[in-house]
Amino acid sequence: MRVLSTLLGLLLASFSALAASQGDESGRESLEPAKQQSATKPKTYYSDRERGWFWYEDPVEVEKEEQKKPDPVAGATAPVARVLSPREILKKQGREWEDSMATAILNPTKENYQHYLAMTTQIQQQAQDFATGFKQAIWVTPEYDYSLKKPQTTQAIVAQNDQDMTLNETELYRLSQKNGLIFFFRSDCQFCHRFAPVLKRFSEKYGFSLIPVSLDGGGLPEYPYPKNNDDLGRKLNVSVVPALFMVNPETNSVSTVGYGYADWSKLMAKVLFAAQQLEGTATLKVGDVR
Repeated sequence: MRVLSTLLGLLLASFSALAASQGDESGRESLEPAKQQSATKPKTYYSDRERGWFWYEDPVEVEKEEQKKPDPVAGATAPVARVLSPREILKKQGREWEDSMATAILNPTKENYQHYLAMTTQIQQQAQDFATGFKQAIWVTPEYDYSLKKPQTTQAIVAQNDQDMTLNETELYRLSQKNGLIFFFRSDCQFCHRFAPVLKRFSEKYGFSLIPVSLDGGGLPEYPYPKNNDDLGRKLNVSVVPALFMVNPETNSVSTVGYGYADWSKLMAKVLFAAQQLEGTATLKVGDVR
């Protein structure tokens, strides 16, 4: 029995020694990472037993490593600003001018007034330069010079009128060879009395054959013996006098010259227009005959 108890004691002692040695090794292994971690961090008052937890200190700030900016890529260039079109430039200039005016109104200082005046002067100068250049371009480009077609100066207008008169008279002489005029009137119509002398001189000057037709049977001093043809008046829907028509006997076609009083120049324009309508070669517009 003594021998057995002695053996058991030895076995327990050896097991205890073995467990103690393993525990020390595992403890050392577990403490290694902690030591390494604590070595990388600064000591604070609550982790330093020598100083004690009751000593207050500001926590040590850990400096963060600055993030390295990527190295510029070789050959890379800065983005190029978009080039504005001329229309976009004008719009931008207009917005800046409006902004300067609004600023001067809302904040009326000397500087704001001067800035608005400077921008206004710049825009006015641009407009003046454009107007001058535009006018000079027309001077050397006759196909775009409207004043050559419609003169504006007094002497040019007179010369243009003389030229037009010559052309119109030549055309009226030609028309009178193939066409005649029919004049409807009433003996009690004051407009007819004023229009008859103009029409008589016109027809005689250019050689038009004229047939006077009275709707009431009476005559006029210039046409004391008119025709009485109410049926023709009804066919032409004559409801207003004086009324003048152009007729072509060869084609038996009729064209309306006009109604009411007309002076010499207006009568000339109306007759030319009626002839163009009759021949189907109208170049005048209705608005040109007034």
